[in-house]
Amino acid sequence: MNNLKKIGLTALGTALVTSSAVAGELSVTGLAGITYVGNSSTDNGDNKLEQKTTIGFSGSTDLDNGFTVSYYNNVSGDGMSNGNTHFDVDMGDMGKIRFAGNGTSGNGAVGAWDDKTPAANEESWDIKGGGGETGPVSQQTGDDSLIYTNSAMIDGVTVMLNYKPSESGADDSTTGAGIAFTGVEGLNVGMAMEDNNTTSATTENTVIYATYAMDAFTIGFQANESDSATANSDTEFEAWGVSYAVSEDISISYGSSTVEYESGASKSDQEADALGVSWTNGSMSITASRHDIANVAGTATDDRDVTEVNLTFAF
Repeated sequence: MNNLKKIGLTALGTALVTSSAVAGELSVTGLAGITYVGNSSTDNGDNKLEQKTTIGFSGSTDLDNGFTVSYYNNVSGDGMSNGNTHFDVDMGDMGKIRFAGNGTSGNGAVGAWDDKTPAANEESWDIKGGGGETGPVSQQTGDDSLIYTNSAMIDGVTVMLNYKPSESGADDSTTGAGIAFTGVEGLNVGMAMEDNNTTSATTENTVIYATYAMDAFTIGFQANESDSATANSDTEFEAWGVSYAVSEDISISYGSSTVEYESGASKSDQEADALGVSWTNGSMSITASRHDIANVAGTATDDRDVTEVNLTFAF
């Protein structure tokens, strides 16, 4: 480890250890709901009705040096299994460091920005029941990773860096970087790149997106690419979507996506379209979407029509 890294880590450790903390805060939040899925596929492995429950625990405290330390953990599912966990150190204008223990809390810029297209419910490609569809990219797993985010260096610019040590026999660590610009009202554009070594073969991921909101309309476009060290495993993903806020409580959306596979893979392009709608009433929300997806995961004989309806209460 070079001297610069030693100095930086020592300074951070000293700030955390020597700063006395004032009384912290602890809160509990929750989600409970029911999901209905109707899938034309004969391999629908999900129940048509499923209860969903999530309980989240969060706490934060302020240090004398101005830093804020926070923690979050949630449990979900029938067995209340451990979900997302992270530990944040907010250093103000110097940015925020996240120590991610589990789940999507550890997604770097690629995972956080892999699909920014607007949707009232699910994205066009994200179908429930049967599964197996190809998503945007194969981003790093979120377990035991470090993420640095800074939105204060340049007005309207957010920078994100992520690092995950090598594990499970991998030769290299996983590293990624992303930059987003929101300096023009309604506009959000970004790009992220990542060398993902958490899979069986190294995958180089690239994400580019742009969204623009004007009055009640929001439009978005996404282009992602995954280059895998495994032969005939590269994919190119493109998606676009538009949403319209009918009122403060009702939104509708339409989205479309295409996945192209490497020519040697002998797969057909996966194509998906979806209509979505959402309605909120205080802490209750009802969302629904209808998906038509062809050539699921590149299989020419696997076409599906999927309807999803969610009833959710927030506590």
